[in-house]
Amino acid sequence: MFCSSPSSVNYCRSFWTLSFLATAFCALRCTLFLLFTKFASMQRAIRLTSSTLCIFGLMFYHCSTIIWMVILQAATSFAGTSYDYGNQIDTSSNVFKRQATAFHPTTGVHTGTDANGYGTRKEIRDLEKDTTTWTLYLLGLDVLQSRDQSDVLSWYQIAGIHGRPFQPFNGIQATKGNENSGYCTHISILFPTWHRPFLAFYEQVLYNIIQEVALYYPEGPARQKYTAAALKFRIPYWDWAAAPPQGQSVLPYSVGGSATVVVDGPNGRQLIGNPLFSYAFDPLDPSQLPNPPFNTFNRTLRYPLEPRNANSESHNNLVAANLDNSASSFRSRLYNLFSNDHNYSTFGNQAWIPNPNLQGYDSLESLHDQIHGLVGQGGQMGYIDYSAFDPTFVLHHTMLDRCFAMWQILNPNSWITPHPAAHATFTTSAGQEQNSQTALTPFYDANGLFWTSDGVRDTRTFGYAYAETIPSSNSPAQVVTAINRLYGSAPTNPKRSLRTSILSESGSHQEWLTNFVVDKNALGVPYFIHIFLGPFADNPFSWSFEPNLVASHSINHMTSSEGMSSGRNLISGTIPLTVALQTKIDEGNLRGLEPEYVDDYLATNFHFRMTYMNDTEVDRGLVPSLKLTIVSSLVTDPKTEEELPTWGEIMEHVHIT
Repeated sequence: MFCSSPSSVNYCRSFWTLSFLATAFCALRCTLFLLFTKFASMQRAIRLTSSTLCIFGLMFYHCSTIIWMVILQAATSFAGTSYDYGNQIDTSSNVFKRQATAFHPTTGVHTGTDANGYGTRKEIRDLEKDTTTWTLYLLGLDVLQSRDQSDVLSWYQIAGIHGRPFQPFNGIQATKGNENSGYCTHISILFPTWHRPFLAFYEQVLYNIIQEVALYYPEGPARQKYTAAALKFRIPYWDWAAAPPQGQSVLPYSVGGSATVVVDGPNGRQLIGNPLFSYAFDPLDPSQLPNPPFNTFNRTLRYPLEPRNANSESHNNLVAANLDNSASSFRSRLYNLFSNDHNYSTFGNQAWIPNPNLQGYDSLESLHDQIHGLVGQGGQMGYIDYSAFDPTFVLHHTMLDRCFAMWQILNPNSWITPHPAAHATFTTSAGQEQNSQTALTPFYDANGLFWTSDGVRDTRTFGYAYAETIPSSNSPAQVVTAINRLYGSAPTNPKRSLRTSILSESGSHQEWLTNFVVDKNALGVPYFIHIFLGPFADNPFSWSFEPNLVASHSINHMTSSEGMSSGRNLISGTIPLTVALQTKIDEGNLRGLEPEYVDDYLATNFHFRMTYMNDTEVDRGLVPSLKLTIVSSLVTDPKTEEELPTWGEIMEHVHIT
């Protein structure tokens, strides 16, 4: 359908009117809910009974849900589907058809590069500013998601490499006994390196689609513009740690704001389904995706509310609120990892590696889990073996690859040391030793040999870099400057980072952390750990939105635990407390960050709770392995942008079970 044609003017007006109503009502519903939770937290002061509050809340919630779903259903009934190329497209072209080769090597993209021989991956909001490349990106995703699920180069098949439906790719069969696992490596020293060729393979497939899409534009200036942009295309990343533009959420609007998007394609301006909003299974095959509720979801969802079934919808407004309320922890965790973790084994994966110096609790993989859980919240992103179907997966993992590449420049001599696999993959058994020469299946190089971690150590192997890792400017000092500007500076919102005052008055400050260790398989399902400084409402649904929340952390899990190593799979992570404590100082509730003040404050104000992905509380007795320890370190602040903080000895303060 065309918004420029007379017959579609009313269509577009109707769609946008209903979309506006749905969005406005959804925002109102969320606002009223948050007001209600705050109202509920004042329960004792106004002497309302719990039953009265529950009745009020349930009436409001169910009535608003019915109204919202009616409006949303009316709006989505107008939503476009895939782009209509009319008679321009050759249906036998490789855009829609499988490539007939014996295997599909992972080469990356080596055309459309600059003088140094690589292309640059951009942050998604920056890519969106380039309207020509952005249009090609959306059209390319649209084609990729529209390919038949049996096509080896379809969205379904490429996402399936990571986890479900646990099928061979590139002809690589499962090791006996590992048939119920994906190829991806987690709780593993190969976590950062395995995802690098995965992203490179996805990038080259999408790149090739975009090249052909650009050729369907009319001959002349339009085609020249789009083909030139197509040559330079590289996949974007989503920087969830940097402060978003003023007035915006951590979750980009292009990803969660609308189920549809208008694109200026080769056949005119059309309204299509937003390929960043969700991916539709066509068909949904419960035999391949068997776990409830995913065997009823005909598309990827984010924060689906109960009851979770075929009628469930995404609630990206709640996802955005979740992310925004924990945003300071993403920023602090990443900054701390860059400044204080110089060991590849602890930086790269969340497996608990005991350290007598109380270091190495946090990792890029643990931070990765936090984002997965907050985006999914009961949707596919919160479950390891379903997560790759969600369009945010690649954006998220490209960000992780960028962080890994930046860390490599700061720590060029730290690399993989052999370690046994904590759990099975499609081709690796639990307990099997993994090292820098372990095959990163199912990814072949052009010679038909498997890529290894040694082979993918440099991103330029696959023809790309990031702005911070461009070879002509990849000195540690320049990378550190970027880290300080993006993650160490103080934006206007104190919830996001440290205030400048605590970094400038004395040249040092006390950094406070909550370290945790827990059995990843304790519940057999994903769950959250919520950390609070101060009072919070009784309703578990509100906990990730509470003003006194420090952060919500997700313990991710697979729907299948077959092949797990015997015994517990202990993992670790960290929730920084310093930003929240500084907020308490600003509010007049805490005198300073020194231990003599903080220890007493934490004794009465530190709380934690756990919830399942459906926002019901987890009994602490069900997770006896969970150990939380509050620690601090005197940190010397950097004097220039080319320096990172220097951490002193880490001191233990409080041990919590």
